[in-house]
Amino acid sequence: MTGFVPFGLDGTVVPAKLAAISKAGTAALFSTRGNAFTSRTAGFIIQEHFPPGVDFKSGGPLYGVQFSSLPCSDIKIPGLPLGLSGDPGSAPIYKSGEAVGGIGIEGDGLYTVDRDPSDFDQPFEEVIAVSATRGFEAPSLIRGDNILVDGIRLAYLNVNSAPNPPTIAFGSLPGAIDPLFPIRAAQTSQFTPAVVGGVAGEVDSRFFPFIASPSVTANSLTAAEVNTIISHAAQQANITRAAIRQPLGSNAHVTIAVVDPNGVVLGVFRQTDAPVFGFDVSVQKARTAAFYSGAKAATLLRGAGFGSYVDRAATDGLRLDGSVAFTDRAGGFLHRPFFPDGINNTAAGPFSRQLNEWSVFNVGLQLDLIKTNLQTVLSGSAAPCTSIPSLPNGIQIFPGSMPLYKNGVLVGAIGISGDGVDQDDLITAGGGAGFAPPANIRSDQVFVRGVRLPFLKFPRSPNL
Repeated sequence: MTGFVPFGLDGTVVPAKLAAISKAGTAALFSTRGNAFTSRTAGFIIQEHFPPGVDFKSGGPLYGVQFSSLPCSDIKIPGLPLGLSGDPGSAPIYKSGEAVGGIGIEGDGLYTVDRDPSDFDQPFEEVIAVSATRGFEAPSLIRGDNILVDGIRLAYLNVNSAPNPPTIAFGSLPGAIDPLFPIRAAQTSQFTPAVVGGVAGEVDSRFFPFIASPSVTANSLTAAEVNTIISHAAQQANITRAAIRQPLGSNAHVTIAVVDPNGVVLGVFRQTDAPVFGFDVSVQKARTAAFYSGAKAATLLRGAGFGSYVDRAATDGLRLDGSVAFTDRAGGFLHRPFFPDGINNTAAGPFSRQLNEWSVFNVGLQLDLIKTNLQTVLSGSAAPCTSIPSLPNGIQIFPGSMPLYKNGVLVGAIGISGDGVDQDDLITAGGGAGFAPPANIRSDQVFVRGVRLPFLKFPRSPNL
């Protein structure tokens, strides 16, 4: 693995098959009937600038998503061996317009990201992936390079003409099938159909029916309130214009998660055809908002060995003691290698590595929380992603969450992931209506280095 700086996960050696699986899984988990993405697409939207290489632009819209769907996750089971991948060399697989899987190729010895998308390089891994998916291509309309974000056309594949070599009988191909990964048909989905708030979708039986917080207090969320929150979010999504879905004018399709202050999942609902990567991410987002907004965040971080981040936050006037209601938009803003986000030649935010040490494999607190346990899992042992009990699948640092309050008391958080980060924020607000934090403690009432922190951001003309 290399992010081109000698820090973080850089230099970690992993079997090529794990990289290939993560690439294939990324293409599969990102793609839907309305959008087809590859690991090249992912690499395009996770770097310190968007688009990559263009100074004075904010970080990628999914900055940090590479550390989701991890093999240590308690939500996405099984996870991907290396989490979501930004290394080119994958393609989604479609049948009759339906996303049914992905293919990943690893063979150049480097697991990385494309730092210079403008050179239009054509790695042989991508050539093989494109050739392999002949007859199973994504519909042209929904390819990533037909989707624009902030006026920027997303990357998809640099190889457009698939080679068509002579066919060799499978049994005559050189090589061998890995006994740990035998060839088999697609497995039965663990999602089952459900309707919540009048909106069609799917649920996982681990998180449905929705439950009350097991930490019962005078203000804790009830099962009925969790149902109301998720219903309101789903109803808002149904009328929200999607940002990354074709045809234009489609509504957003998202996954909605609600957790209590201790990170216990109270309910998860996935709208029909929402991208599956959002299943893990929505819970990460909710847990992150609840954690940062809690009274014990500083104590827990210091106890887990991350006191340096607590000290850096304190230097910026952030006590992490429950006095501020943090969304993931706010937490992510503090977790960029430039502060404010995208402004070159500035010091990093308090949760980020400085730029000279930064890479997509060394982002700061998000990686440091999971690094030791992730390496433990990669060595064959079991472990949650972090040593902090309320963050068993790690944290997330791009928008789409809000802490939830009753009578001024933190009672949990909502997380949304799906068809655009500003859309995620809008749907978050719809779900959290009636449970929003007191206005005076919202993160947008706080200034760091003279800059107002964000809270939520809504798209223009959001409703259909």
